[in-house]
Amino acid sequence: MPPPPSTIEILRRLLVHSDGRDKTLKIIQYFGKIILWLQASKTPKSKYGPTPRLKAMTSQFSTTRKIIRLAHFIEPYSDLCDYCSGARRTSRSSTSYEKFVHYLGSINAFLSILNDLFDDLYCLGKIDIIDKSIAKWAEPKAIKLWFFCICLDIHETFFKIYQIKNKIKKANSEESEKYQQKLYWLNISLTKLIMDFLFCGYDFFGLTFSDGVQAFSGFFAGILSFYKLWDKETQKLIILTNSTNYR
Repeated sequence: MPPPPSTIEILRRLLVHSDGRDKTLKIIQYFGKIILWLQASKTPKSKYGPTPRLKAMTSQFSTTRKIIRLAHFIEPYSDLCDYCSGARRTSRSSTSYEKFVHYLGSINAFLSILNDLFDDLYCLGKIDIIDKSIAKWAEPKAIKLWFFCICLDIHETFFKIYQIKNKIKKANSEESEKYQQKLYWLNISLTKLIMDFLFCGYDFFGLTFSDGVQAFSGFFAGILSFYKLWDKETQKLIILTNSTNYR
């Protein structure tokens, strides 16, 4: 049996991809925001203290992440093309609710395209490539679109969990183990989406009672996203290693 992939190799492969870099920066960014929130009432204001530097770091990391994600609309556009071409279709035996969820998926893909486009406008305005007034105009629209997409994603994930639980009841021991694994990752995805809901909902509803809400929800959403990417990259490496050894 080949040895498991090394941590360094997995991390190297993750940081090659934009998603891996984005999630790594997100964890650092929101960890910094947690520290800022905890120190807000304790650390005296100083031009040269850690707080101003942390503020600068979190701000710059936020901008860097938006730059990394420029043109991300290509991903939901690809999903929408799959829906339109029939690559993603429901079977004839599908229930009416399964078809409803399928149609919601295509709507979600379309809204995600708009969300990414408004995010791009906000980013380009923030770094002075286009007028800053466009960024101010685009930001609230991006927040609203992201909120609706999160709600649709949560609904779809709940439905998938319901389907998997029904399959587990009818499965044998071998199949049940595979379904349990799928259920585990669906629960991870659902938890991450709930963190996104808290983060985005704070802006969507115009709440201002505590910066800690977004600091902690953003941090945990980043960790869960990174965890999913880590496992995905690990499985790819295992398959690649087994394939090489077989040859």
